[in-house]
Amino acid sequence: MGQNFRMRSISLLPSLAGLSRPQRRLLWGALWLAGILTGAMLLVGQSIESSRNAFETNARIAHRLLSQRAVQHEAVLATLSLMQPSVDERLPAVYPQFLQMLRRGADQAWPVPPALAAALSNAERIKGKPQLALADLAAGRFWIVMPAVDGAGPQGAAYALEVSLPLMVPWAEWPFGDSPDALPAQDARVWLEYRSARWPVNAGAGQGEIRRFVFRKHLAAESQPFDLVAERSYRVADLPWLSMLLWLLIWSAALGGLALALRQIQARRRAEELLRLGQVSRLNALGELAAGLAHELNQPLTAVLANTQAAIRLLADEPPELDAARTAMDATVTQARRAADVVSRLRRVIERPNSGERTALDLADVARGVLQLLEPESRRREVASRIQAHEAVMVLGDPVAIEQIIYNLLVNALAALDNVTDRGRTLLVAVAVGNRPGTVRLLVRDNGSGVAPELVERLFEPFVSGRGGLGLGLSLCQTLAEEMGGRLSYQAATPGAEFSLELPAAITGTANAERKHT
Repeated sequence: MGQNFRMRSISLLPSLAGLSRPQRRLLWGALWLAGILTGAMLLVGQSIESSRNAFETNARIAHRLLSQRAVQHEAVLATLSLMQPSVDERLPAVYPQFLQMLRRGADQAWPVPPALAAALSNAERIKGKPQLALADLAAGRFWIVMPAVDGAGPQGAAYALEVSLPLMVPWAEWPFGDSPDALPAQDARVWLEYRSARWPVNAGAGQGEIRRFVFRKHLAAESQPFDLVAERSYRVADLPWLSMLLWLLIWSAALGGLALALRQIQARRRAEELLRLGQVSRLNALGELAAGLAHELNQPLTAVLANTQAAIRLLADEPPELDAARTAMDATVTQARRAADVVSRLRRVIERPNSGERTALDLADVARGVLQLLEPESRRREVASRIQAHEAVMVLGDPVAIEQIIYNLLVNALAALDNVTDRGRTLLVAVAVGNRPGTVRLLVRDNGSGVAPELVERLFEPFVSGRGGLGLGLSLCQTLAEEMGGRLSYQAATPGAEFSLELPAAITGTANAERKHT
């Protein structure tokens, strides 16, 4: 699984790498929001479904309990009709829901007020089955009647029971609370309904609902044709806030871990690519540097040969011109030292290509040395180069890396001036305090044709070149600058191009910077 995740993660890198930083942030933000919303919707849906199932389970239990009581009432009436007992006032003690028991013998009237007696008599028209005689749901009671059995003779009697709805509910087993005043389970509303009348069993709140669940079912007794109706409101307070918060934390952590893993993979791939490119670029840069050094070596060696020959000739004169010969030998020593410095510089590049030593050095002196190295090339191309630095400005960095950066920038500037024919070719190197505190800036500005607009955005990418080369020089320079805590940037000049190298200032450089600003 880990290998598959890594492969899938790597497959995302090309698409992410092609996006800008704001676009990547927008993408990650959209992914985070989509995950949060999706998870929240699933959790809410699961919570609603769970609440619905719990409500329907409780409603079915309530319906079963009331149906059992209704069937029990019919069984009591059937037993009374079969046994034909006299009026027994002990029945309510056994069945508390029975408020009254009435008996009407043959050729007798019901011993109740006329209106109730008429309702009871009307219910007797259907023989053999218990019937609902009167339902007063507002008062919470109703009457059921068992007509006299056919063929029972003059002693056959009819029976009637007055049932109390509050006492009919088995509160000890009731799933919506153990009393009429108890808080209903899940804040449900429950009532018995007959025609247009209702008797409330449980009265829930029901405000601020998101969803409403409804349950309606007829009681399982024909003599008590009541509908049990239950409603449950799913409210904002019922949302799974804790689960959603936990999901927010889990998803944020997972997405953050994914982003970190992708960054690590991308960084590792970039490091591997830079290592590969660095090896190729190092060879390319080393070749260019060696060519430049060879040009510079030619001049001092030629001068050494000429001065030595002059000294030999002066010493051979009669009398020998000692002063002139001494001057020629001094010039020979100077040129030999210059040649030795050139060779030493080349050895330093070869022997310590990635030494990474951080030392304090004068950036202007380094620039002067590189300009001196390229002086023959500048003279050949008829380029007027100059350096602008009013005082020593110290930076902290790798001398070899800084030399390589400046060398590449100057070589690129000289090459950019090849096509200039309508004006003098100029090259300016300026060293000054950086724009950021604690930095020193080196500017390389030429009056050439500049960089093509389509290459500006990708100028520091590997294999991007406007002159037909490998396109590795600027990419390597940027990498070297970043490794020293600096940065390399480009901006168009009028005319030409301007490259800026910013490096951390050494202590001395910081002090100088502060003096300049003041």
